[in-house]
Amino acid sequence: VGVQSGASDVSPVPCSGCDDLIGAVFELGRTLCRLQLSDEELALFTAAVLLSPDRPWLTESKKVQKLQDKIYVALQHEIQKKHSAEDKLSKMVSKLPLMKTICNLHLDKLEFFRLLHPETAMNFPPLYKEVFNSELQYSDPRES
Repeated sequence: VGVQSGASDVSPVPCSGCDDLIGAVFELGRTLCRLQLSDEELALFTAAVLLSPDRPWLTESKKVQKLQDKIYVALQHEIQKKHSAEDKLSKMVSKLPLMKTICNLHLDKLEFFRLLHPETAMNFPPLYKEVFNSELQYSDPRES
């Protein structure tokens, strides 16, 4: 958080140039909140999103697709069991392009950050590195 000195001009700068990413995340949050998902629905939707077969580094995308399909069937069953609106699943699935956009924006911001601050990027937490390592390389740019 950056704070400028001066009596009237205090301005926090949480992520310079991240307004588009932050705005997209809040918009997604708002639209998902409106769906009033149960814990079970949210868990199954999260699993379906995480098990995306279109990731380029996957070696067995067909197996991932089959697993994702089973999760969507379970999600549809859960929605029907709760007597939710019939179009709830389609509304949830309609958020996938926005989620993909958010992911791409996030990767762009990470790459930019990595280029500006390679020493900091190399010290990201292990889980963060594991999740994004397939997308970003945390090598020392001085080695090139």
